[in-house]
Amino acid sequence: MVKKGMLLQLLDELRKLEEKGSEFTAKEVAESVGYSVSSINKYFNEKLKGEYIVKVSRSLWKCSGINKLSNDEFFRLMSQSLNTQSKSPDEILSDQLIKRSHDAFTLALEVYNRPTLGNRVEAFTIMMVNAWELMLKSELAKRDGASSIFKEGDFSISIREAMCKLIESSDNVAKNLETLIDLRDHAIHLLIPELQPQLSRLFQATVLNYQKRYKALMGNSPLAGQSVGLLSLIVDGCEPEVAVIKETYGELTATQVKSFLGKFTEMARECDSDEFSISVDYKLALTKKSSESDLSLSLSDGGEKAIIIRETKDPDVTHPYHQNTAIAEINLRQTLVKITSYSFQAVVKKNKTQKAKRSNYHYELDGRHRYSEAFIEWFVNNLNQKNWLDGALRSHRNRRKKA
Repeated sequence: MVKKGMLLQLLDELRKLEEKGSEFTAKEVAESVGYSVSSINKYFNEKLKGEYIVKVSRSLWKCSGINKLSNDEFFRLMSQSLNTQSKSPDEILSDQLIKRSHDAFTLALEVYNRPTLGNRVEAFTIMMVNAWELMLKSELAKRDGASSIFKEGDFSISIREAMCKLIESSDNVAKNLETLIDLRDHAIHLLIPELQPQLSRLFQATVLNYQKRYKALMGNSPLAGQSVGLLSLIVDGCEPEVAVIKETYGELTATQVKSFLGKFTEMARECDSDEFSISVDYKLALTKKSSESDLSLSLSDGGEKAIIIRETKDPDVTHPYHQNTAIAEINLRQTLVKITSYSFQAVVKKNKTQKAKRSNYHYELDGRHRYSEAFIEWFVNNLNQKNWLDGALRSHRNRRKKA
C-alpha cells in the first residue's frame, strides 16, 4: 500500500497545478513527486479521471475539483484497499460536523458581505461562532472519539469546553474566539452598526484564524471552489461616541458599548497580534507623484491649504474587480450581449479607462488592472446605447490593423 506521505505529495502537486490552471503530463507529475509514470497513469485513469482531472489531449491532463478534496477524502479515494475505504462511526460524525461547519462559515461570509442586510453584524457573529464550534467538535471526535463531545444525558459540550481541550487559553486565537462568543451572548446590546469599524477588525482575524485551522485539519482551504471571498470585512472608521449611542439605543446599551470598547482596546494592545484583531495602519511617504500617495499634504503661508485631501484607500474595497471577474459581473447584470475579453479591451481602449493609474473607474497595482463598482455600472448602462459597443469594437479593430 502506498504511504500517506507519498500520496500527500501527489495531492499537493495536483492542488498547485489546479491553482495555476496548468495542463500537465503524467510524466511531469511522476518526476515531481517520485512516482513511476505507470502508477500516475493508473491513479489518473482509475481513481481521478472524470470527476477530479480531465484529459485535454492524448497526453495532457488538467485538474478540475482537486482543491475541493480534503486530505482524508483524497486518501480514501486513492486507497488500493477496500477495507480502508470504510469509515468508523467517529469518522462519520467528524465528517458531518466539519461539513456543517464549512456551510456555517461560508454563510457567515455571505451575509456579512451583503451591505444592504441590516442585521449582518449579528448574523455573522452567530454563524461564525457556530462554524468554530462545529469545527472544534469535529476535531475532537476525530482525535478522541465521539464520546469526547458529549456529557451525561446526551448533551453536547459547549464551545468553551471544546476550546479548553484544543486551544491554550493564553493563545491569541482563543482570546479572539472568546471575545466573539461574548459578543454573541450580548448581541442585543453590542451588535449594532455603529460598532462595525471595531468589530470588523476582530471579525477579519476570526475568519483568517478559522481558515488556517481548517486547512491544517482538512488539508484544503475552506474557500476552495467557492465564489465567496474575504473582500469587505475590514471597515475603517472612528470610534463611536457613547453619548450618541445613549441617545439612539438607551443608557444600558451605551454602558455596555463603553465597557466593551475599553476591554477591546486594552486586549488588542496587550495581544498586539493579527490573530486577535487586524490592525489598520496609515503610512505617509514623500513622493513626487501625487497619484502614488494615500495622503496628500500641501503648504501655504497661511496654512489654510495644509490639510489632508485624500484618505487611505483599500483597492480590494474600492476596485475589487480584475478583468475576468469584471467581465463575469457585467454579463451577470445584463443579457443584451455577451462580453468577452476582446470586447472588454475594446471598450477600455476606446474610452482610455487605463490612462490614469488611479481613478474612480480604474486602479493599477503591481502591473495589474483593477476596476470599481462604478465602472461596472457605467459599462452596463452604456450597453443600452445604440452602437456604443459596436463603435468600440470598430475602433479596436482599426487600431490593431494599424499596429
